[in-house]
Amino acid sequence: MNSSYYLPLIVGGQSIDLSHLEPFKLQVVSTHAKTTLRVHVTFTSHCFSEKLDSTLLAQGDPIIDRNTRHPRMFCPTRYRLSHKLPGFLQELPGRSVSLTSAQRNWVYTVTIEDPAGPYHVFFELGRAPIEQRTWQDLNLVVESAYPETKAPPGVRGRPKPFALVCGEVYTGNRAKPKAKPKRRR
Repeated sequence: MNSSYYLPLIVGGQSIDLSHLEPFKLQVVSTHAKTTLRVHVTFTSHCFSEKLDSTLLAQGDPIIDRNTRHPRMFCPTRYRLSHKLPGFLQELPGRSVSLTSAQRNWVYTVTIEDPAGPYHVFFELGRAPIEQRTWQDLNLVVESAYPETKAPPGVRGRPKPFALVCGEVYTGNRAKPKAKPKRRR
C-alpha cells in the first residue's frame, strides 16, 4: 500500500515525483499563546498546477482536479518552484506574512531569481480539530504558490510576524493594537 500524499504524475511520458510535497510539522514558538505550537503543513495541487487550458494540454497528460468546477493541468514552472516550498515554510517562524484582501488567506512573499521577482505563497491557517489536538495545534494548508506575472496580491493592513499570527489563531483572540497616545491640548 502506497501512503504517499501525492502519487507521481505522468506528464509527457515522464514520471513527475511529488514526494517533496509530503506533509510535515513546523514548530512555532509563540509568546502570544505562551507555548510552542505544532503546525501541520500540507500542500494543494495548485502548488504544481495551473488553470486548465485544453489548447495547451498534450494528448494523454493528466487533468488535475478533473471532477471539480476548476480542473487544472500540470505547470512546469510551478512544479520546479514547488521544490523550494518546504524550505520557505521552514523559514516562516522568523518571517512576516500579510492577510490577503479575501481575508481568509495569508501570503508570504519571497524574492526568487528564476523567474526573477516575487514568489507568492498563499496559505490558510486554522486551529486543528479537537480529535487531532494531541499531536498538532494548527493546520496550515498551502493553497497556492506562484511567481508574480501581473500585479502583486491584494493585502490588508501591515505584515505581521508569522509566530504572532499562529498565536492569535490558536488562542482565538487577536493582539489588540496599541492605543494612540492622547493629544495634548
